Amino acid sequence: MRLLVVFLIVLAGLALRLDAAWQGAPVNLPDSAAYERIARGLHEDGEFVQKGEGAPAHPQPATNYSPGLPLAVSGVFEVAGDDDVRLARILLALIGSLAIPLAWLLARRLAPPEDPGLAGVVAAATVAFYPCLIADSGMLLTESLAGTLITGTLLAMLRARERMAEMSRPLPLRLFDWLLPGVLLGLTAMVRPEYLPISVLLIAAMTLVCRDRGYRQALGAAALMLVAVLVVIVPWTTRNLDQTGRLVPLSTGGGQTLFTGSYLASAGDPLEVMPEVLSRNPGLARTIEEQNAISGEGPDSITPERVLTLLAAERMPGLPTDVALSRMGRENYLNALETDPFGLAWYLTSKSARSWWRGRTDLTGTTAGRALHMTLVAAALAGLLLLGFRRRPEFWLILSLTIGVTVIGALFVASPRRTLALWPVIACLSGLGVSLALGLARDAVASRQRPVPIA
Repeated sequence: MRLLVVFLIVLAGLALRLDAAWQGAPVNLPDSAAYERIARGLHEDGEFVQKGEGAPAHPQPATNYSPGLPLAVSGVFEVAGDDDVRLARILLALIGSLAIPLAWLLARRLAPPEDPGLAGVVAAATVAFYPCLIADSGMLLTESLAGTLITGTLLAMLRARERMAEMSRPLPLRLFDWLLPGVLLGLTAMVRPEYLPISVLLIAAMTLVCRDRGYRQALGAAALMLVAVLVVIVPWTTRNLDQTGRLVPLSTGGGQTLFTGSYLASAGDPLEVMPEVLSRNPGLARTIEEQNAISGEGPDSITPERVLTLLAAERMPGLPTDVALSRMGRENYLNALETDPFGLAWYLTSKSARSWWRGRTDLTGTTAGRALHMTLVAAALAGLLLLGFRRRPEFWLILSLTIGVTVIGALFVASPRRTLALWPVIACLSGLGVSLALGLARDAVASRQRPVPIA
């Protein structure tokens, strides 16, 4: 019966995603449109650039975007013979739908023996019907793809750990056990560059978890995973080195996001950075007015990318924009640490809380949506604590992932989209939390109904 319920949940989640992918989103987000333009540039001219219909006059450099998605979409264009974005969306929806059964499998593995299968059903249903994941299937975005990859990575890691004691298995199979999660981590980093440092943290946690199998085997497993990660990303890193003359592992977008995240005057809201920069640097506003008077552009040409590019050129002339913004971001944090360390601590803490508790506005824009999101996050926290109290090795893996995502969100831009990529794992923890709460409620009711012995 439970398998039938899970099958129906997977089917419903797949249908909702395919419908969104077929129809397309009513409004295409800027990142989705940029990925589409970059994929078309690769397909038509073999160039990783933003150009073509709809390209803004002052776009972000294409190198600011993660390479994985546009490379995959351009591959779909090549196979199909045309730039059919609908086909690419459908394929991405199919991959994103894999997160539903993967979340069910992971939740079943994490659940305690007394759980009747509820945790897995809740995890699958949460991933299948979470509105943001469905809506994103109508665009070219990376969160659902990354969610499937990172959930698959955790399952592959845990399976490889279980098989470490099976020394009778052929050597190629034992090597494959650890190369597979490394390849998945590399693909995740290609899709979401922040998962490159998170991958190192996750591999370190896996080494800690596997130390009971012997330090030699644990370190060997870590080495294999790191090698697999490098095999995936090194070709793109080499391409970047050839194109820019600098060591850029995946993308140059970290400079802008670090500066945006470090701008304390914005109170952690990235939308307030550009107005604050313009108000504190009136010379930039005059420069843009002069440029627009010559080009005939209007106010819609005043974008954060344009403003920050001009600011970087003014503050650190001669440096690439991303390098200059990175330095300026580090200076912002160091100055805040020296002048107001408590204010900086509160700033980082509030940013971290926003990324987890606020959620996407298309879900939390209503009171009911906000309550649902907060309930799921609170249940996930309870599930994580349950793993810790039971001394489960999976606790350290999921904790390292959560810490990595939280720290990067606190230092860079604390966007709910950053946590959305981890949502299938959060759904598994929510399933554990819901199962725990219902178990406690059931025990409480049973204790009240138990007859009281009379002396």
